[in-house]
This record gives sequence, structure tokens and C-alpha cells, in this order.
Amino acid sequence: MQLKPAHRSCGFVQGAWWPRSTELGIELPSLLEALSLRFGLIDSLLYHESDWSPAPLSLKHRSDQVLLSAHQEWPNVISVFGPRFGRLDLLVVPPYTEPTHAYSVVTTASSVNDASTPDQLLGITRRSDDRLLSPIALDRWEADGGAITVSDTGCVST
Repeated sequence: MQLKPAHRSCGFVQGAWWPRSTELGIELPSLLEALSLRFGLIDSLLYHESDWSPAPLSLKHRSDQVLLSAHQEWPNVISVFGPRFGRLDLLVVPPYTEPTHAYSVVTTASSVNDASTPDQLLGITRRSDDRLLSPIALDRWEADGGAITVSDTGCVST
């Protein structure tokens, strides 16, 4: 994990974390310990459900419970909440990322003037017209003989 300097929190994320696995319950204790040394008490954490294996609803940290919620709307981001610092958004570098690339992403995300989105940092490209083109692609696929039909018996045929 690497964070931007405390006095410089520009951009979408305030740092990055590269966990070793997708097991949130196993990975979080060390992250929470490192963050609490800098920021104090941590109340709760939001994560994106599809990024992680099933996780508990809370996790004991020091003498408190940290509430965990899978309602983070952005993939590859966790949001940590505490009374002293409010909200801290961290980019989550997927554990399967090649080490040199992961190091570069973590370093960039924690750079003072970096304002990149999580997708930009991870090199994920999404086309804004993907949703507009998908019906066209489906129509083309079906016109080329790729249509799937379901018979009255419930069997799929092509």
C-alpha cells in the first residue's frame, strides 16, 4: 500500500493497495493496521462485491468492529471511513497483476498530482458507445446465423 501525502489528496483515489489474494477477510487486517497507524480509528469499509470472494459483514480490528459492505459502485476501489479522516478511497490493484506493472500502478496512484481514474491507472479501456453498439452487434450476430432458439420443450438449438 502507498498513499499520497496527507496534505495532497487530489484525484479520484488517495493511494493504492496491492493485496495478495481476493480473500478480503484475510487481506484486510494488515491494511487496517497500516491505515489506523496513520489515521486512527476505522469504522467501516466499502468494497466492490465482484472484486472479492465472499466476505464477512464485519471484521474485528484492535478492540473494535469494522463494518464491511459490498456496496462500492466502482470496481477496483475500496473506501475506508473513520472519524478523524472521513473517507479514504484506495485503488485496489488486482492480485494477479504482473509485479512490475503493479508497482508502477501503485506508484502512479500515490503520486502527488495524479488525478487518474481507476480504469486509467489499471489500463482498462471502456468505450462510451459500448452500450449503443451492443444491440447492433447482437443483430449482426443473429443475422449471420448465430441466433439461439428455445423449442417448446425447453431445449436450446442453434
